[in-house]
Amino acid sequence: MAQVDFQHREIAIKLVYYGPALSGKTTNLQQIHARMDQKRRGRLLTLDTKEDRTLYFDLLPLSFRSQTGITVKVKLFTVPGR
Repeated sequence: MAQVDFQHREIAIKLVYYGPALSGKTTNLQQIHARMDQKRRGRLLTLDTKEDRTLYFDLLPLSFRSQTGITVKVKLFTVPGR
């Protein structure tokens, strides 16, 4: 899903990782979070269940500015695929 705000020159994107349990969705978000510049990433929200799978969802907000000056805000979610 994407929302475009022409007046403020912003694009908001919601991207959802959906798939089988223990397939690496949360691990993928953790790796993206670890590799992103701290200025461009938000706080990784995840419910730590130790060695268990995701029960509700994980969320990683990201933001950056394109070369044309448009602000792109991305919210990466994971949801269990049960």
